[in-house]
Amino acid sequence: MVDPDGAPAGLYTDDEDPREAPSGRLPLKRIAIAGISIAAAAVLVSGVIYGPTVVRVLGQSDTTIDSPDKVGAFTLDTSDGAKDTAEYIRDAIATKVSLDTSHGLIYRDGKTDAILVAGTARIWKPDNTLDSAFGVLTDDNGGVRDVRDVDAGPLGGTMRCGVTKVDDADLSVCGWADNGSLGVALFSNRSAADSAKSLLELRTAVEHRA
Repeated sequence: MVDPDGAPAGLYTDDEDPREAPSGRLPLKRIAIAGISIAAAAVLVSGVIYGPTVVRVLGQSDTTIDSPDKVGAFTLDTSDGAKDTAEYIRDAIATKVSLDTSHGLIYRDGKTDAILVAGTARIWKPDNTLDSAFGVLTDDNGGVRDVRDVDAGPLGGTMRCGVTKVDDADLSVCGWADNGSLGVALFSNRSAADSAKSLLELRTAVEHRA
């Protein structure tokens, strides 16, 4: 039903005094304003929830990964065998985690071999991405066990370390993920606690933000 004034029955315009409007009629303009207000509130809430993540992702989208020849006591192994091993691990991680750029590197310090895979991407959920990368290192002995959060250092994000078994030998596994990069390293002959310190040193040397 339509009123003679052009408004559908049951509604009235804000030009009318609501006290004089027939019972059950609602203000058209006020409904429109209320709808706009609800939409604005939804946008505001979304900004509060997702805004910080968007800012972090965009702020870390210019992350780069380098491969310095020396990092503390570690020296980059550029032999063909080392490259093949590092590339094998890198390709395995690429099956679970999509990275824009990635590097497979092996660093040695005479006692410890550190196989490091590091790459860049826009990562919205660093915790989940790191879990996926660790999930690649699975075997019949349960994959990565005893995983614990460790100090991520000034670059922030998430860093974790655990232990996996390869050919009956335990290897420490440490990795980081932030909104612009991911890195996973396998350490031989080094405890998880000491490997956490070594990864922090390696990460600081290879990860850079403009």
